[in-house]
Amino acid sequence: MKNISIWKDTVEKIEFHKLDKDKECDVLIIGGGITGASCYYFLKNSNLNVLLVEQNKIGMGVTSNSTGKLSFMQNDLLENIRNSHGDLIAKKYLKSQLDAINLIVDIIKKEKINCDLVKVDSSIYTNDDKKVKELKSLENFLIDCGIKIGHNENKLVKEKYSISASDTYIFHPVKFVYGLLKDLPNIYEDSSIIDIREENGFYYAYTSKYKIKTKWIIIASHYPYFNIPFMFPFKGTLEKSYLSASLCKVDDLSLISYSNPFISMRTYKDYLIYLSNSHLINKDIDDKKHFMELKKKLKDLKLKPDYLWSNSDIMTNDYLPFIGEIKDKMILATGYNTWGLANSVLAGNIIKDIILDNKNEYIEIFDPSRVNVDKIIKVLSSSYHSIEGYTNGLFSSKEKKIFKCPHMKCTLVFNEIENTYDCPCHGSRFNIDGTCINAPSNQNIDIKK
Repeated sequence: MKNISIWKDTVEKIEFHKLDKDKECDVLIIGGGITGASCYYFLKNSNLNVLLVEQNKIGMGVTSNSTGKLSFMQNDLLENIRNSHGDLIAKKYLKSQLDAINLIVDIIKKEKINCDLVKVDSSIYTNDDKKVKELKSLENFLIDCGIKIGHNENKLVKEKYSISASDTYIFHPVKFVYGLLKDLPNIYEDSSIIDIREENGFYYAYTSKYKIKTKWIIIASHYPYFNIPFMFPFKGTLEKSYLSASLCKVDDLSLISYSNPFISMRTYKDYLIYLSNSHLINKDIDDKKHFMELKKKLKDLKLKPDYLWSNSDIMTNDYLPFIGEIKDKMILATGYNTWGLANSVLAGNIIKDIILDNKNEYIEIFDPSRVNVDKIIKVLSSSYHSIEGYTNGLFSSKEKKIFKCPHMKCTLVFNEIENTYDCPCHGSRFNIDGTCINAPSNQNIDIKK
């Protein structure tokens, strides 16, 4: 068994240079996952000088820990958007997902990206009698939006009711990122931005040794390291999930449960990828327990894990992503509510239109400055969860040495399955030698102290 994601183990890794001198550009992209790669791809023919920097390895962050699904069948997210914003916004969000999926498929065909794209039906199911009515409400909404709904049966889970739709896909996310960036210049990895300053109409982004001067800056990291100007810790929460890949020869599939406890499955060649045990990152932070529960669920399916890993997702307070300017010529793209692959490519296209001053029908709906009454209430909840995570981390550490996250000094918890130090407040992660592998921290920890 390997304690890494299957995507990291099934791709021929591409090495990129490390930033080795001061640079100047028109657009600086911070983050080398699928969001950053998409931004660069859409701007590559704009005559703008674009530069991309990644804290660690290109494509090997949150993108490489995902399930690799491209689907608008997103468990109960659409119902949450309907309840929070109404049907009009929910229909627009649904359209954005359909557009994003079509855009990705077109890019894969145009660029001839070999990323194991497979067209599959996607299903949402529930085995809870109390949730059948809600799932039927979602079914009626999708039908009203012109989606053809079926009722595919599956033999892997028990279900009271299920709905399915076509024109969804599964793919290899890291191969896709590499394909987007193929032959593009000015891409740097192992180059962490530790500070951003604004001066005389330009931004200056600093690594420990060098600086980059730029007109535009795109924050495409999973969780922005800064607190000001956007006050990100108060904008949402983090959800952690546990994943496996097991040898299992079944027909291609993509399915997800409607509501908690979330179960998500998809096939990849001869493997079944299984996600479960999602929880707020600051609650129930015993990773070993969650991995053991995942193994038990696999055993019930007569499977054993060949790969085990975890992932974290930003859940926004009003269920919509943050894509847009947070101050003049500084753009943020994050908060995809577990559906980051299609939304990342959508973000790249939106950001291209913002920079080039083009019209885009989704700029307003995903504007980070939007105001929602429910959101204001949840801001207080998010603040409480961050404090709770700090406290839980302090009392949950089983290490003889206590390490603090450089981001906001939360106590790190050792994840003995993946051999990482994890922050239960904001999701920073550090490998066994103290190297930071997940933002918002942009600094390592000194394990030798």
